[in-house]
Amino acid sequence: MKGCYNDYCPGFVIANGSNLLPGQALAPLSDYGGEMRYITIRIKKDEKTGDWSLYREDQGGPIGGMTLLGWWPQSLFKSLSERANVIQWTGEVNYQDNETGPSMGSGHFSDEHEGKAASFSELYGFDGLGLIYNNYYGAIPFVDKPECYNISPWYGSSVKKSQYFFYGGPSGCSH
Repeated sequence: MKGCYNDYCPGFVIANGSNLLPGQALAPLSDYGGEMRYITIRIKKDEKTGDWSLYREDQGGPIGGMTLLGWWPQSLFKSLSERANVIQWTGEVNYQDNETGPSMGSGHFSDEHEGKAASFSELYGFDGLGLIYNNYYGAIPFVDKPECYNISPWYGSSVKKSQYFFYGGPSGCSH
């Protein structure tokens, strides 16, 4: 499998009763400068089947507080049979050459920070024993249209013991 996104990837199996699918818009949204809304997602290798399972954790659920949303069968992967080689957290927008770009994230640049710019936070990886690995200080931010969208530096927090970053930009960008 190469070059696909969300549940458009062939082979993704949607779990019965799943209330969120990869690529689905979330609602309600956070309020700029006001109430922030979050979701907690986990991708975890099932040690029994070898499948890569997608869970939502913020609503509680029957599996250790998690709700299974779906999975990618082990048979889809060659290099992921043991572990992930790369982890990416991304914001992305798409538009045609003759159109202007939509907003990314909250529609505000990363330097507006908490409560205004979109963010990824409490980013963790897990090793083969299920222990948290959160040392992503070698993370490389990438922006292909810096005149339109941006990303903050990667921040570490000793209080939350996690890493986070802000990203986004307004609509109106042209190719």
